[in-house]
Amino acid sequence: MAERYSSTDLDRWTSDGAVLMPRFFAEAEIAPVLEDFETLFADGYPHARAAADPQSGETVRMPPREQFQHTRMMPFDCSPALNLLALHPALIAFARAALKTEDVRLYQSISWAKFTGQADFDQPFHMDYYNHTLTAIGDEARQRTVNFSIYATDVSDAHGSIRYVTRGEGDKICGSLRPGMPGVSQQEALRGIERSGAGPSGTVLAYSSDIYHRASNLTAPEGRRYVLFASYKAAMNDAVDFVAWPSSVPREWSRLYSADANPWRHFFEHGSPEQLACLNIPPPGNPFWTETTLARTQARWPQWDATPWRQAMTRRA
Repeated sequence: MAERYSSTDLDRWTSDGAVLMPRFFAEAEIAPVLEDFETLFADGYPHARAAADPQSGETVRMPPREQFQHTRMMPFDCSPALNLLALHPALIAFARAALKTEDVRLYQSISWAKFTGQADFDQPFHMDYYNHTLTAIGDEARQRTVNFSIYATDVSDAHGSIRYVTRGEGDKICGSLRPGMPGVSQQEALRGIERSGAGPSGTVLAYSSDIYHRASNLTAPEGRRYVLFASYKAAMNDAVDFVAWPSSVPREWSRLYSADANPWRHFFEHGSPEQLACLNIPPPGNPFWTETTLARTQARWPQWDATPWRQAMTRRA
């Protein structure tokens, strides 16, 4: 099978944390996937609805629940076309090359349909690792994730294209600790340099969980946006998952991105290394822990006593 990506695409993913690959999938491959989306989300098919009015005020405004009304987790009640798309050999090959290991795992696959007028789909800039892990994303290839956004419809800016900022650009504004939800002034700065992920049907956006991105509102009359999300990790990266612990917090971003309101803080503040290891949080001495991953996780959970982890790093050095 001919590769659908180039070495330049891989280099861009490694350096920037994201790469847009138009027409990664051919029209004939996407056609049955589109049919599956229309089967799954027939109840939401757009009628003559006007675009939802954006909520004014704060730049850091948490998304309304209506944004996530038309999401489904794999397996999907439709044909094999949509169900197996996340496991396409070309996606697996890209994930292996990006994560620098042959042993990769698909840990998430979600279909998401959006329709003009259903909700205001605009979001603040954020990083996804807050609901993919309880720790942080490291800088080594095998500590990262590859998240694919696969377009089953044309996605223009009027159809709610994703907006993103490269890793280096984000670090300049928000710092190398990479807080999951930047503050108001940082949000405004990120919007000033954001890039559009618009592309035709069949496009794939590959991005890592540690880049800033946001959804945008649908304004096209009777617009629809069908996208499949598929996330890969290195097989031995037990700190990353999606269908387990991080996602057990309800989709209330005001809690997910708050060290005070997120109930997982109780485990970090009171749990032993042995207890936390049972939640896929690497124990002291695990190679996952570096000065970077320790600092980022400490920033996420400020009341966490990381002494055993830091002492083990000192002994290892």
